[in-house]
Amino acid sequence: MTASVPALDLKAIAAAYASGATSPSQLVQALHPQLAAAPAMFIHLAPLQQLLERAAALEAQPEGSRGALWGVPFATKDNVDVAGMPTTAACPAFSYVPEKSAAAVQALEDAGGINFGKTNLDQFASGLVGTRTPYGTARNAFDSRFIPGGSSSGSAAAVGAGLLCFALGTDTAGSGRVPAGYNGCVGLKGTLGKISTAGVVPACASLDCLTVFARSVDDGAAIMAVMERGDAGPADVWRRSSPLPLTYSPGPGAPFRFGVPGPEFLEWTGPGGNAMATASAAAFAAAVERLQGCGGSLVPIDFSPFAQAAALLYQSSFVAERYSGLRAFLDQPHAADAKGAQALAAAGVAADPAAAALLQQRSLAGDARLMPVTRAIIAGAGKFTATDAFDDKARLAVLAAAARHQLASIDCLLVPTALEHYLLQEIADTEDQEAPSWPLNAKNGRFTNFVNLLDMCGIAVPSGLLTVDYAAPEAAASAQQRAQRLAASGGPLAVALPFGVTLLAPAWHDEWLWGVAAAMEQAAGLGCGPAGHGVEPVVVVQA
Repeated sequence: MTASVPALDLKAIAAAYASGATSPSQLVQALHPQLAAAPAMFIHLAPLQQLLERAAALEAQPEGSRGALWGVPFATKDNVDVAGMPTTAACPAFSYVPEKSAAAVQALEDAGGINFGKTNLDQFASGLVGTRTPYGTARNAFDSRFIPGGSSSGSAAAVGAGLLCFALGTDTAGSGRVPAGYNGCVGLKGTLGKISTAGVVPACASLDCLTVFARSVDDGAAIMAVMERGDAGPADVWRRSSPLPLTYSPGPGAPFRFGVPGPEFLEWTGPGGNAMATASAAAFAAAVERLQGCGGSLVPIDFSPFAQAAALLYQSSFVAERYSGLRAFLDQPHAADAKGAQALAAAGVAADPAAAALLQQRSLAGDARLMPVTRAIIAGAGKFTATDAFDDKARLAVLAAAARHQLASIDCLLVPTALEHYLLQEIADTEDQEAPSWPLNAKNGRFTNFVNLLDMCGIAVPSGLLTVDYAAPEAAASAQQRAQRLAASGGPLAVALPFGVTLLAPAWHDEWLWGVAAAMEQAAGLGCGPAGHGVEPVVVVQA
């Protein structure tokens, strides 16, 4: 980082440029080697010369024609198209080079942003852990032994580490919020259709959102406003117009009501043991008090319809949309197809189109183009029928009505962004198996999976710091395996990790919600990443 730009927030960058303390070219020169040295953060980092040419073009613009993001460094998750850069979605066999950028990316570039490249992610944006990628795992900004969260792992890690002003993510089931919590930055997920998703590789196209990881709520709100200008015309099939035109300003503006999940949903216990569970519960209680101090009144609600809706996303026919969005790629011939056709012939089953389609979905288990856990998730589509899809749509309608009834008594929900931090090894214990399972990933989705299904907006903000010393007998007693693994890493047994909360509101209350989040951010007194939380990052190189 250059001495003249101590923090890569929008105001600091603009001030440094205005004073002549630095220039876009100098900033590119300073940042590029740091980004290149960050393991597995990028799948494609733009060449230095290309970025310098972009910076020079910006510097040649007359001052009066410079956009709101002039010279601001950012990056894009690698399931979002950037003209001339490969899009892989963390699947090498899927890779292609688009001729034009996604509409929202183009809006950022038109405003003067410098796009450094494409960041790592869970393959096809299917995951909340950040480890489901053949390109290695991006480092958690606080402690490299812990997961960075997903699926937008590289983007959140880059912002949390202080290496970029902002980065784009996507969010279908929480991928724009969970990594923000794990890396101590802000994650904004707007209402479905608020931001164009044209040029985004679909996870579940009807539920996908393009999101922002930023250093502050103010920055995130400003960047979202620029992205909202992106327009792909008729190609924007999921775009919607807001019936509630709002403008952002910090603070809620008036007293408000909020709800929180009941204690039966706040399952703090896990691999981190009792000490971590106690610290997390205390941090959430402090967040509730903080929101009350910002003008909120806590109102009891029944959280069960939200929890039941969350379960639908992966445990019902809704998972079939993950297959549907990638069908053109997944239906391409591969080794498992031949085996499946032979099996059908041996069983005397006619190869009619319907049977062949169902076989294809079920044969993904043999598709070497996908990672095992990705295959297992998407292959779940083969378990459901068209009738199931309509049954599940009806179930969601019932749950959505029940959720609306609860939301009628409050203005927003306050939930933990994630219930616990996990070691890389703790995720590998279940996911890196011949028959993978993902209980910890599923737990990460408890307060995220329902949000898009129920048409809500959300913002994740830093809210505390969890400190546990596993050298202490009382901490290690209930987390022996974690303590042993931390000791074996050669790094410290004391950990300091961020605690984040997420605010959620009904559709089209985005800017109002950003304002409430800004008040919470100010009350918490925490900045972005380790530096903003007053700790040094722990980097342990593991074999």
